[in-house]
Amino acid sequence: MEELSTDILVIGSGLAGMVSALEAEKAGLQVLITGKFAIGAGTNTNLSNGVFTVSTPLFSREDHLKETLISGRGLSHPGMVKTLIERGPDAMEKLKGYGVSLIENQMGYFVERRKGSTSLPGVLLTNPLKERLKNSSIQLLPGVIIFELVVEDGAVQGGFGFLRDGRPCLIRSKAVILAAGGAGAIYQRNDNQRNVLGDGYGLALRAGLPLLDLEFVQFYPFVIAEPRLHTFIVYPPYPKETRVMDERGEDLLERWNLGDDLNRAIITRRDSLSFTFFEISRSGDIYFDLTRVPEEKWDHYPLNFLRRSKFPFRDRPFLVSPAVHFCMGGVEIDERGRTALPGLYAAGEVVWGVHGANRLGGNALTECAVFGTLAGRSASEYAREREPDLFSEPSRRRWERKAGGCLKKSRGSFDLPTHLLKDLKILAWRYAGPIREESSLKEGLERLPSLEKRIEKVYPAALKDLFRKRDLENAALLLKAILTGSLARQESRGSFFRQDFPGQNDREWLKNTCYRLEKGELQITHRPVLET
Repeated sequence: MEELSTDILVIGSGLAGMVSALEAEKAGLQVLITGKFAIGAGTNTNLSNGVFTVSTPLFSREDHLKETLISGRGLSHPGMVKTLIERGPDAMEKLKGYGVSLIENQMGYFVERRKGSTSLPGVLLTNPLKERLKNSSIQLLPGVIIFELVVEDGAVQGGFGFLRDGRPCLIRSKAVILAAGGAGAIYQRNDNQRNVLGDGYGLALRAGLPLLDLEFVQFYPFVIAEPRLHTFIVYPPYPKETRVMDERGEDLLERWNLGDDLNRAIITRRDSLSFTFFEISRSGDIYFDLTRVPEEKWDHYPLNFLRRSKFPFRDRPFLVSPAVHFCMGGVEIDERGRTALPGLYAAGEVVWGVHGANRLGGNALTECAVFGTLAGRSASEYAREREPDLFSEPSRRRWERKAGGCLKKSRGSFDLPTHLLKDLKILAWRYAGPIREESSLKEGLERLPSLEKRIEKVYPAALKDLFRKRDLENAALLLKAILTGSLARQESRGSFFRQDFPGQNDREWLKNTCYRLEKGELQITHRPVLET
């Protein structure tokens, strides 16, 4: 088994992971960053619209605080929200220093797009950070799958996983930063990268950490639903000529009195828009119509991005549907990025705290930049105080046995992992979608065990099957949590809507849901929210 050593191990290479690695390097420590694919690739950062909600002369810190807390519906961590808002402007300056070109607007910043560019803003955001990493002392380790965090003597000591060539590896580190993203791709309809299946959540739960508020999943109302196209966001800003129609041709924006406020509504009212359009989609199709948009507007982003496709977006309306966009729940950290497990830090979508019951548009990337920086700084301070520590021989043998067990040949799979993942995604969308209610949640929980048994019977015949099985295990674990937590929460709040409990119930449900793994079984409790 390959054994590597570093001061700080960063798991995940989206914006939060890259920023935390760059910040940690400033302390003069050895930093190693891993990714499931090429560093910076295959992450939701690449797919993002490159928008940061941050205070500006036209959008005060008080405004930012108010809007974020309103979106969170009382479930946000007040200290983390204040940290996000106070440190947001400095984080933008830090990104500019890394070579990211940002332009200020009314509610923050957006990534500059050169005239005629058809690249996604997320790619333009990622590219200068990748270049900065390549020209740094940071060790880049692409194609690595981290299976477990190494926890010994009550602290994180590194990670266990597999290198790109299939060799098992044990990475010893003084501190670990978890920045592995969310779990949106466990749903049949989602706009995430296909590999965003809850890796970070699984690592945290198996290391003994609780996760909070996993039942809160944000849906985006306008995602392409044409059968032969990828489920991809129809990005704002939307031209004033945009129409959203039902299959009879009725303008739904007029019906719901949205008018010219669609671009504002997509930031502040994603939850209600998603519920509305999901309900309409149950009885018929929804179409996005850009045929009235003048020709000259198709030369500018985001419409010029649609022009890259062979699909005739300009010539006819196209199908759209709500889809999963973001996960609000996750690992609990403090205002410095520290988890409850010594040596483990976290940042990005894998983290809970800022967003509460729903996320204000633009806060996701700001959160990555702010808490990525804080996690990198805090991990460096922790690592500097620790002496180099070797794995004990019994520990090394234990991980070698685990690696051998993972790679042990067997008689082959009863089910193809790709078929199982498809069935899990369908189950998630059908029973834990935008609108939930008791009978469907219970039915989902009744159907899930049969899929779990099928996953147990997947015997990896090759390394890729081993990785896919872990994806299935993570997806099933997260789906069980979402279904169970949704059944327990008997109210509607923010992104979470129970059809049988349509009102927000502060008297009984102003509390956070806490998920733990105890002896392999998922346990759920609730705790009162922190006071603002």
